Amino acid sequence: MKRIVFLLAALWITVPSFATIQMSERLIVGRDTLSMFAYPLEYADSTMRMRLDARLEEADVPISTACWRGYVGCWRLEEGQLWLERVYTCTDNPLFTAEELFPEWAEGGRVRASWFSGEICYGRGEVICYERRAIFEEEWTASVEAGKIGPARHFRNRAYKRGVDLQENQRRLSEAFDQLGPTDSLPPFLAFSVHFAADSTGYPVRILRSTLFLSGDTILTDPSDPLVQRARRAFMESTRWNACWIHEAWQVFYYALPLRRNGAPWKSRENTH
Repeated sequence: MKRIVFLLAALWITVPSFATIQMSERLIVGRDTLSMFAYPLEYADSTMRMRLDARLEEADVPISTACWRGYVGCWRLEEGQLWLERVYTCTDNPLFTAEELFPEWAEGGRVRASWFSGEICYGRGEVICYERRAIFEEEWTASVEAGKIGPARHFRNRAYKRGVDLQENQRRLSEAFDQLGPTDSLPPFLAFSVHFAADSTGYPVRILRSTLFLSGDTILTDPSDPLVQRARRAFMESTRWNACWIHEAWQVFYYALPLRRNGAPWKSRENTH
């Protein structure tokens, strides 16, 4: 089994394996309707949750992998408070108003989200990339305490198209790794996994964590190991990536890249003919 796992790691190019990106909630701020990346109804007390679940079951709402919760809440940020106004299906059909759902807590047709404390993020504009969710070119974050909204931080996110495709990066890394040292003693299968960030030039600017998978069950994680250092240097010098500036930091990526296969530098299938 371990051998199979290693072969998969060595032969695949992988990106982070997250669950399907979920649909955002809606947040009305003034005259704008924005996408909100927080799900306050998921934190409601048991009484509210039981009522919501019962109403969703009664309505027999469709559920998709992009909307496991089965609904989309429409919220409003006003008077320093977060308010629930309406609940929709994931296909944008009205389900019920906040007053219909929770009449005993309604204030003027809406419900104050006094049960919710945490952080919300909301955005608008073009989607520039994805990182567990859609990243918008303009976003805000704010802390919420018992439904009260704290000061919001504003961010301008940007995408930089400076990279080459995955196959080309993999080829570059494999060749650079072989050029940096002797190859006779290298194992027949070799793969490098790396968490890193790239900047607006496309160059990797830092490696957060790296692992070298060798044939059999050998795994190297010590950055001072000569073979790991060789892989890290090859990666920094040879690869180029698209980059995103998100909330005042460079986006972090994870890839597992094969270096050698059957004792030779890795080549994609289209390059083996």
